[in-house]
Amino acid sequence: MKRTVLEKGFVGILFVLVIVAFSFAERDTQKLFERYNTKSTVEISKQKVDYTAEANPQTSIENKPTRN
Repeated sequence: MKRTVLEKGFVGILFVLVIVAFSFAERDTQKLFERYNTKSTVEISKQKVDYTAEANPQTSIENKPTRN
């Protein structure tokens, strides 16, 4: 009888420890998501997006030597 009570107590303590560990993990995950999302949005807004191609007038396709 004492053994079953002891096992039930042990299982209960382990269950509580697992719940506490998962709650800490969830909290840390939320903190990481907040850091990542704020950092990425700030970096994206600071970048200047320029989609124009820069042509170099000194480079020409005709000046390249070809192999025969």
